[in-house]
Amino acid sequence: MISKLLRKLSYYFLRMIRNTGGNHAIATGLVIGFFPCWFPTFGVGMIFSVGLTRFARGNVPASVLSATIGSLMWPFLFYLNYKIGLILRSIVVSNPVQINEELFGPMAETDYEETADQLGTLGSIGMDFLVGSAFNSILFTVAGYFVIRAVLNRYRLPLLTLLRKRRRNKSKIR
Repeated sequence: MISKLLRKLSYYFLRMIRNTGGNHAIATGLVIGFFPCWFPTFGVGMIFSVGLTRFARGNVPASVLSATIGSLMWPFLFYLNYKIGLILRSIVVSNPVQINEELFGPMAETDYEETADQLGTLGSIGMDFLVGSAFNSILFTVAGYFVIRAVLNRYRLPLLTLLRKRRRNKSKIR
């Protein structure tokens, strides 16, 4: 199964590199294809990636490649979203303990107070994740585009030349 996945990834990588659409289309396809991976899309992330890439006129094989890699990286991305959201919320909100005391302080019964505290904790975790995923998706899409475009400008033609030489050597052997 892993060999099948690696074979498909190498196929899409070759299609992406050989594309005549230019470095802009490839970079757009890679970053737009990875964009939905920052959010919990529950199995339809690849469809979102391809649709967004076609809308942005990017390279679809690059989108499929980055969406596949992003799907495999989901546990790391989930953790990163939560941590970045927690950091951003702690910067923006000066004292969350004081707010929680004002919201949940006047409740008289302890049974309801414990439940409300747990729901408040789950809500803050969800908010941390949402803020982190929005921030990460925007930051990594913009910064990733420029980084990937610079790398493609530098290394795409030498890589294509190397692939052509390998192909010629294989055809001479046969």
